[in-house]
Amino acid sequence: MKAIRLRAAHLFEPLGLGIAAPRLFWNVEGGVRQTAYRIVARRDGAPVWDTGKVASSRTTHIPYEGAALRSRDRVEWSVAVWDENDSEGESATSWFELGLLDPSDWTAQWITGDYEPARDVRYPVDHFRREFPLRRPVRRARLYLTAAGVYEASLNGSPVGDIRLAPGATDYRHRLQYHAFDVTDLLEANNALEIQLADGWYRGSIGAYGVTNVFGRRTKLLAQLELVYDDGSAETVVSDADWATRRACTSATGWRPPSSATPCRAAHPCRRRPPPTCTTR
Repeated sequence: MKAIRLRAAHLFEPLGLGIAAPRLFWNVEGGVRQTAYRIVARRDGAPVWDTGKVASSRTTHIPYEGAALRSRDRVEWSVAVWDENDSEGESATSWFELGLLDPSDWTAQWITGDYEPARDVRYPVDHFRREFPLRRPVRRARLYLTAAGVYEASLNGSPVGDIRLAPGATDYRHRLQYHAFDVTDLLEANNALEIQLADGWYRGSIGAYGVTNVFGRRTKLLAQLELVYDDGSAETVVSDADWATRRACTSATGWRPPSSATPCRAAHPCRRRPPPTCTTR
């Protein structure tokens, strides 16, 4: 018997978990009935949890009870199971990685376009761009992104992730979720990170009557790229006033006809803005 479909917090190999002690799940194949299991978890190769052999048929909602985990920790965990004949099967392995668990982990600043939005006027997407070099070979790179609006990101012309309309619908008065992306393989010697920001549910035309500016009039972006080099040193590229911004020339955002588009603007420095009245976790 072997454990399959290993999941943490219901997710397969999740990146950017906001739960310091996720619950673990698996299914089994081969045999008739699981009679025991053993979970072993490691962080940076060092053991942080070993359940030993546990007599149980349980395969769901098993809480992580190892050493306390911190933001950005990556944990590899394995499961071995015993069948109805008390025969131990081959171990199966998976992993999960925590995101930014504490607000103080965020050093990025909220940025917005260089214009004052007018009432009942629709605007094209805002484009943000930041160029940066790599100082040495990179071991790991994580991009943490959220917005008051919806965004698409690219690094050196390649899409970042496959999520559409990120970060998704939410009640901006209470919560603003973020996504974490592994962008290690997208990096080059000289890099350009570009993000397009549209109205979405934040200020777009939504509902049966096309109401706009439901949560606010000014869209905002928060981006934090964390680089860990092979020598163990680290560097962070964050959204701030050093980013360039411009407006698209093609169409208005949201679900209105493109005739409401405003002219394209040349690139300008970004403007810092306070965050929406909600959490970023």
